[in-house]
Amino acid sequence: MTARPFEREARTAPWSLRLALLPIPLLIVAVVMHRYGQIDTVPLFLLIAIAWALALAALVLGGLAMRRIWIDGVRGFAPALTGSLLAIAILAVPGLVVEEMVRLPRLADISTDLNDPPELAPSAQAAHPAPDVVSNDEQAKAYPDILSRHYPVSPARVYDAATALMTARGWTLSKAVPPDIESADASIEAVARTLVLALPADVALRIVADDDGSLVDMRSASRIGSHDLGDNARRIRAFFGDLDTALQGVTEPVEGDETDMPPLPPVSPRAR
Repeated sequence: MTARPFEREARTAPWSLRLALLPIPLLIVAVVMHRYGQIDTVPLFLLIAIAWALALAALVLGGLAMRRIWIDGVRGFAPALTGSLLAIAILAVPGLVVEEMVRLPRLADISTDLNDPPELAPSAQAAHPAPDVVSNDEQAKAYPDILSRHYPVSPARVYDAATALMTARGWTLSKAVPPDIESADASIEAVARTLVLALPADVALRIVADDDGSLVDMRSASRIGSHDLGDNARRIRAFFGDLDTALQGVTEPVEGDETDMPPLPPVSPRAR
């Protein structure tokens, strides 16, 4: 009976797969615990850094295993390849973060009105100093579509639609001042959170009555970090998109008549 020769395996191949599998539950647990307030932001980022370090180590071990397989013809191609691919997928996230940091300006406070941004809650003012001229120029260049919005409806209509949208988004309303007899203007202050990591951002909405409707300005400022990776601009853009939809086709009843007016004309951005 002929004995089969012993087939060697690249020792780093199985370790590449093991290390590549560890970051997945680690990231899931870290994100879930932070979202439900079980850990603070600093431990969250520490766990994310550990997960990325494990993925990087898995990629290095996978590369070493591939080299050994290519040169010596040993076994272990499947775990080395699987571990390397998982590591690349996990490391794609920090790669995208770096790309956004290079492509977008270093801003964490975005407003539709650069000269007179809506005021944030007093507790948030210290964390968000007024943007300087350079920051305003960078925002205008990077996000030219982030402008004031004008709606041909009363501030009360805009206020009701805005509060409903914020509530539907799960934002925490910290202060809401509806229009009343003394003042037709309104304002809303809220705390929003990012989709994945649930990082907080302070939001302020200002509604000012004018002769033919309401002028609306919005400000969004990240509490953590000096670079929002475009998150605040996306938040303002998405909110105004939904507010546009909510206020399209709204009808104003004619006083003394039970019929409605024709649908309103489309809303439009307006720069101050």
